[in-house]
Amino acid sequence: MNAWNLLRHSVPRRDLAIAIVLAAAAEVGAAALLGLSGWFLTACALVTLLADTTWSWMYPSGTVRALALLRTSLRYLERLVSHRVVLATTVTLRGRLVRGAGELSARELRAQRDGTLLARLTTDVETVAGLPAQVVAPLAGCAVTAVLVEVLLLRASPALGVAELGVFAGGGWWAIRTGRRARRHLAGAAAARAGARTDLIAARAAFNELRCLDAMPQVRGVVATALEREETAAAAAAAEQRVGRLGLRLLAALGQGLALLLALQAGAWSQPVADAVGEALLLAAVWDLLDRLPQLLQELAAAQDAAARLGPLAATAADRQTPAPTPGGPVLTVVDVPTGNGGRPLSFTVRAPRLVVVTGPNGSGKSTLLGQLAGRVPTTVGQVRLGAAPVAELPAEAVADVLTLVEADDWLADTTVSANLCLAAPLADPERLRAALAAVGLGALRLDTPVGPAGRALSQGQRRRLAVARAILRRPRILLLDEPTAGLDRPTAEALLRELRRALPDSALVLALQGQDLDLLPWRPDVTVDLAGVTTPQPTRGTGGVPRARTGPAGGRSGRPLDRLAIRLSGRTRRSEGPRPGTG
Repeated sequence: MNAWNLLRHSVPRRDLAIAIVLAAAAEVGAAALLGLSGWFLTACALVTLLADTTWSWMYPSGTVRALALLRTSLRYLERLVSHRVVLATTVTLRGRLVRGAGELSARELRAQRDGTLLARLTTDVETVAGLPAQVVAPLAGCAVTAVLVEVLLLRASPALGVAELGVFAGGGWWAIRTGRRARRHLAGAAAARAGARTDLIAARAAFNELRCLDAMPQVRGVVATALEREETAAAAAAAEQRVGRLGLRLLAALGQGLALLLALQAGAWSQPVADAVGEALLLAAVWDLLDRLPQLLQELAAAQDAAARLGPLAATAADRQTPAPTPGGPVLTVVDVPTGNGGRPLSFTVRAPRLVVVTGPNGSGKSTLLGQLAGRVPTTVGQVRLGAAPVAELPAEAVADVLTLVEADDWLADTTVSANLCLAAPLADPERLRAALAAVGLGALRLDTPVGPAGRALSQGQRRRLAVARAILRRPRILLLDEPTAGLDRPTAEALLRELRRALPDSALVLALQGQDLDLLPWRPDVTVDLAGVTTPQPTRGTGGVPRARTGPAGGRSGRPLDRLAIRLSGRTRRSEGPRPGTG
């Protein structure tokens, strides 16, 4: 997406117009101050040398003071207005893109690399939001000043004006060339920096695994290599910018030399010398502005690149689907979804308040199936629909309003128990939070208990139940749980399943359980999806579509990306390395 299209509805145009006018006026005033002061000082020296008592210094000196005060005031006002433009644009654009991120599908969100979405909403937004005030306004000031100076030169001396116009054109071409060459190096530096950030985040999350595999030296080598690539590319970009500034300064010296030579051809002594010095300093002010041109063009290119990355987040809600309303509540329909070993495809229906159980041995694909039901894992054949729309194409926010997936190792923030629960219910009072903890058997756990990085301060069973309590607070119409009883003793597991149904009496529950855990259920399921056998309906109270019998285990559960990184860096191999089903 183009940066201007992205900013169309985010920039306060009135403030931006004021900032451009102030920037142009400040630059013109600065150039006029430099040219006039140079002319004034030279004229004073020549008048003193020639003992000319008829020349008056009052009006030039007064003009110099007025221009100095005007330049300072205009620049101060321009900074104030520009900062207001940047802040207003950042707030508006970031809010719009956060809403756009909620409209992405679950698959699109999962496609983001570690830390990528955060970088988009922070660094990229700041880069694009700074474009109007930090690039457009200075460029406008440079252009207005250069045009006015060129007009004055053409009126004073057509030959000088034409010569300087050619030098200005050469300077503009050189600045654009330098900016393009530096941009390629900066793109490489950005890619290397993103790779280093991803490797660092992955290494931190998999620190225990890497330490057990004695792979920390390999990780340090990978990160160090990425950082070296970034430094090399950044150094090359800086070298290009130095070459660009050197070329512009040489052209500036050429232009000022031409001004002196052509002005001194006028003949007389005092007035042509003063005029020549004034013209040379006026040109020096213009070239001082043009010296900033490569940096401004680089910032413009960076904003365009950032806008292209932000394009998917800028899509409006009208461009995306929403779940179609279904009489009697939302319905999740699985139609001919294939299983992993070539068995017959699965077809069944999930409707509140049904209880659906997915069972099978380890590696049979229970997590994969739940990920497909949540729209996080693509289905190559068949379809999973929420209402009338494919669940994988629905916005994540729309799916989250209806469906919640609790994975086997669901994510926990490195904060307190209360803060993790409030992610699901930000306005919940402490009594409601304690009730959710009590429903999963964690009533003795204090709300201010820290959970540690990835929840490692808690036991595995506590982490699973805390994630389930967070899901209960959302009160979803359809709740998917991946092995919620793993790591729990039998009384605790039975109490968890019993209280789960009491806490969510009107919700559809889809539970992935090991075969030996089926007898923990307090009720017979409405549908049993046996990935090592047959999908069968059970004659109980459930309502809704009748599932058809399908057989075949699903594909094995492959390792997490962080696990694959640890194994790869340790020099080991793994039989299957696909994207981890059912994570997000």
